[in-house]
This record gives sequence, C-alpha cells and structure tokens, in this order.
Amino acid sequence: MSLKQFLNTYQLTLNQQQQQAVQTIDGPVLLLAVPGSGKTTVLVSRVGYMVLSRRIPPESILTMTYTISASQDMRRRFAALFGTEAAQRLEFRTINGVCSRIISCYERMTGRKAYALMENGGEQSALISNLYHQMTQEYATESTIKAIQTAITYVKNQMLREDELEQVEVDGVEFPAIYRAYVQALQQQQKMDYDDQMVYAYKILRLCPPVLHHFQQRYQYFCVDEAQDTSKIQHAIIGLLAQKSQNLFLVGDEDQSIYGFRAAYPQALLQFQSTYPNAKVLYMETNYRSTQEIVTAAQRFIEQNTNRHPKKMISTGRQGPNIRQVRVKERKNQYSYLVKMAMTSNTPIAILYRDNDCAIPLIDLFERHGIEYYCRQVDCGFFTHRVVRDICHIIRFAMDPYDGVLFLDIYYKLNAGISRVAAVEAINRCQGEGLTILEFLSQCSMLSSWSRKQCAALQTHFNRLLYQPANQAIYRIVHYMGYGKYQEERGGDLRKAEILEALGTYEKTPQNLLERLRTLYRLMREGRRAGGSSVVLSTIHSSKGLEYSHVILMDVVDGILPKVSKAAQGEENFEAYQEERRLFYVAMTRAKDVLWVLSFQKDDATSSFVQEVFPQQPQRTRENTTDATELSPSAMVRHKTYGQGVIVNRVGDIITISFASVGEKKFSLSTAVKNHLLKPYEKAVQR
Repeated sequence: MSLKQFLNTYQLTLNQQQQQAVQTIDGPVLLLAVPGSGKTTVLVSRVGYMVLSRRIPPESILTMTYTISASQDMRRRFAALFGTEAAQRLEFRTINGVCSRIISCYERMTGRKAYALMENGGEQSALISNLYHQMTQEYATESTIKAIQTAITYVKNQMLREDELEQVEVDGVEFPAIYRAYVQALQQQQKMDYDDQMVYAYKILRLCPPVLHHFQQRYQYFCVDEAQDTSKIQHAIIGLLAQKSQNLFLVGDEDQSIYGFRAAYPQALLQFQSTYPNAKVLYMETNYRSTQEIVTAAQRFIEQNTNRHPKKMISTGRQGPNIRQVRVKERKNQYSYLVKMAMTSNTPIAILYRDNDCAIPLIDLFERHGIEYYCRQVDCGFFTHRVVRDICHIIRFAMDPYDGVLFLDIYYKLNAGISRVAAVEAINRCQGEGLTILEFLSQCSMLSSWSRKQCAALQTHFNRLLYQPANQAIYRIVHYMGYGKYQEERGGDLRKAEILEALGTYEKTPQNLLERLRTLYRLMREGRRAGGSSVVLSTIHSSKGLEYSHVILMDVVDGILPKVSKAAQGEENFEAYQEERRLFYVAMTRAKDVLWVLSFQKDDATSSFVQEVFPQQPQRTRENTTDATELSPSAMVRHKTYGQGVIVNRVGDIITISFASVGEKKFSLSTAVKNHLLKPYEKAVQR
C-alpha cells in the first residue's frame, strides 16, 4: 500500500512535512516538531503506516513516551484510527517501564534477584527525612524533602561523577552528604528507587550482553516521543537498544525543553547527527494551534536562543488580536486585576505562572471572592518552607516573648550577635526578673554594648509588629529585624517572604495572617477544584502539551520569569537563562487566540522578556497622588530612589525615614510629595 493509498484509506490529512515524517522509516531519524504541529498525530500515523503499509510486525516496534498517561493516550489514538487488533500487538511504554522489563529479563537469565522497588513515594520521603534528622538533628520540612528528591533524580539521570556531585546544591542542605547516605541506606536495605531502575538497567545492558542481545532481537524499530525531555541516562539506554538496528525515530523540539531541574538533556537532539552520522533530520514547522500574531511573536522570541536547530515556526495565516501587555505598579495589583478579569470575562481563561508559589496569593483572593477555578497542580511545599516557618515563628514569638523554644529557633537569625549561652541564660532567668527574653538580653553583661542595643531595638520591633497590617509586619521582619540579611548572607531565597507579604495585604494583623495560612494550607491540601470552571490556573510546566483559547502569563518580571538574569555570567547560568526563554516560549504557544502578558514594576527595572516581546511599547505606569497627612511616624513608605522604608520621626515639614538600603535620611515632606518622590507603602496604583 502506497502512502497515498494509506492516507486515503484511513482518511488522514497530512501536509508535506508530515507525510515525509510518516514514510521515513529506516535508519536514525530526528523529527523536530514545533508547538501545535500535530506531533502525536504524525507519530501514531507513522506507526500505522509501518504496520499496515510496510507490513512490519507490530511486536518489533517499541514506542517510548514520557508518562504513563501519554502512552495510554497514544494507544487509544492508534486504536481509534487503525483498530484495536493492531493496537493490542504494539508496545507503548514509558522508559521506566522498559527499564523494569530489562531488570526482570536479567533476573530470569541469571537467576539473581534484583533489589526491591520502592513503589510508595512515602517510603522514600520517610527515608530521606530520617537521614536528614540523623545528620542535622532537625526535622526536614516537606519542601526540603521534595528539594532533596528532585536533586537525587537529577544526579542519577544526569549520570554525574563523584566529583560532579559536589556541585549540586540544595538550599540549606549539605546535599552530597545526604545523597551518599541515601545511596548507602538503599544498598543496605536492598532497595531501589525509580531512578535506580534506569541506573541498573543501563548497567545490565552494558555488562550483560545476553540481555542486550535479547532486546535488540525483539525490537528492530524504536520510536521516542518528547525526546527533549528525556534525560542523559535515558538517551544512553535508548542508544544501546537501537545500536544494532539503527532504526531510531526521535520526536522532539529542543525549544520546548523545560525540565532541566529533572535532568532533561536536550543536547542529545543537538548532537544527534554527530552521534548518528547517517541520520536524517526532518522538520514539522507549521503551527496549527495559534494565530499568526502569537506564532510570529513566539518565533521572534525563541530565535534569541543560540543552542537550537535553525527551524522556523510558521502559522496557517489565521489572524487574531495583537498580544497585549498589561502592566501594573506592584505585584499585589496583579491579583486584583486577575480577580476582575475572572469575574467579568465571558470566555474561559488560563492563567499561567512560573511556579506554584506564584498562584497562592491569587488562590487566596479567588477564595475570598468566591470565584470558582480549576487548579491543574496543587503543591503545598510553600507552607512548610523554612523561610515561611521562620517568619511565622518570629510572629509567634512576638505573641509570646517568653517562649524559650521559639527563641532558640530564631535568635541567631535576627542579626543581633546573641550567643547561645546568653540565649539560654535569658530563657532561664527572664521571667524571674520580670522581663521578656529580649528585655533581659538588652541588659545582659554577657553581650557587647552593640548586641544589647540590638536586642532593645528588636524588642521595640516585636512590640510594634503585632499592631501593624500583616504585610507591613512581614516587611519589618525581613528588612528591619535582620532576617533578610541572615538569608542573604547564606544565599537564601526571600521570594517566599514576598508571597507572605502579598498574602498579608488583606489581613489586619500578623496573627490574622497565621490563621489565614492555616486555612489556605487546608484548602490546598484538600485540592478544592471546580472542574467546570472557566478559569484554569496552571504552572507553565503543567500546561505543556495543552492549549487554551485565552492565556494570561503573570509575574513576567526578572527574578521570577525569567528566574535568572540575562546578564548572569558562567556556562551554568547561561544554560539556565536559555531554559527560562524556552519556558516562556512554551507558555506563549499554549495560547490559541488571545495572549496577554502581565507584569509589574520591580526595583524600577523592566522585564527583559517584556522588552523583547513588546520592543516598541513604552514601559510606563501612573501613580496616585499622595496626601501628606497619610505620612506619620511608624508608617511604611516607598521612596522613588531609596525604595521602601519606615518613618521614624516627623517635626513639622521635616521627616526622618529609615531605609534598609542606606539607613536614615531626612526630607522636606511637602517637596517629596510635590515631586512624587514619596508615597505610602500601601498606596494602590490606578490603571
């Protein structure tokens, strides 16, 4: 049966590039498919052509996909097009599934028993938690355990050497030591995790020729979907399996590789022709999903990356509205804007963001307004992250300034030079002296004069923060009570504090914020979702492979999206920035009809991504006027040059402001207000 007859028989409509991909069967082939180009349809049609037109036995074809759901979907689509009989004889598997079969084959051939697989994710979490506690005498939070699990996956999938292991970092964790202890514990318990399946399968194929020969004899044709998301060790396994027949068909697009943190290895696509000198490289460049405006902008954007094949995404010519830039003054204004959009829009909207933390203030506001939404992925790691935990403990200590357990957890994080000996002494003696712990320390001869002054200042901060709006209290903790400096000195990430500050906008006191956090944690653990809702919330990663009529990208500012700076030096940061660009490209190409980019002013800087997408549009915002009567002592303010600060004194027209960046400064209040140099921290920005 010719290709034309095959297409007519099964009523398939394919363009020239798609047809070429379907009928190119023998030898190594790399198919580079841009977003919305019909990749899955072509892959399924190609397998159908192999079986029904070329008469290749279905049992000799192995199709590997990234997830179990993708493999099941591919089988269903094949059965719908070509019937269930052939579908049942074909193998659609994940690479992990193939590795499991390799290990089972090894057991049968050698009579040796492989380690037991830890199929329960909770078992791995418990092991990591126990090891962490043994090594640190502290209990790991949920977010810390997840970060360690991700790093373990990265090390094993990236096939890192022992010396390279030292370069892997996890915030607040001595990861190399944890990793070695974890590997040793697995060996002692004769167990393996899911990543070990690939490690052991690769070793078996290399060191046990009969097993390799068995699989090479059984399968002569190998198809791999989502090849840009395949890890280094997975590519190595695939290479060994296809070594004899050389009939390897990789389908992917390095421009859509966004899982570097899980050791995705798009370099395999770029190196394909050097790995397989006789390889053919085919392209599918027509995007059938998005309007011409979206396709043109996305292509122009991704072309700025250097590590890519020179493919050109083109549209079908379908016209739509221009991509729209929405710019607000502050991050919190995004959430109000999106609430209004959700309440007034007559069409479905997908709101996409960099990571799960970005959605928490939005979910909070949706819950307050009773707006139904569907959240594609719920992650509660934010609530147990050490920055969130620390700030909550600081607030709790303000509520009970005699709590010694809380104080021992926070005293060294407040930049007051308090020794542990002095802290313990204060805990033991303060109540007998009729003083709070910090009041005792402010008079303690064990501390230097500077430390005693710091303790007195901290006590003043603790007294005041309980009577402030929650967001101002968070700002005070981070910028005036030493916690921000503590984190910065250790390379910590204060973006969690920014989220807390956003959540605090709607709470009158820090105590109210603690209660709200408990409520949100419960709601998100329960996974409250409205499947029929017209509003979808999703990380960009979770949206991959999906499409939506109207997409809004939020938090498009440097430091969030992109997460790393364009000016960052070094090969590692360069690669990370390239992936951030790919992530934004994937987000843009989820939109079929309408695409909006939502950004806000951050440190008076303009987003590099916004500048590229909207090169001709001025980056301007409009502020409210400020009433001088709003600016009184203890008020939080924002200065155009010096950033955020707190008013410490006002005498007539002269005010003194303490800034985290430059210390205290004096101003003429009337002049500062007249020239729009100063505004209340809480002042809303009108759009």
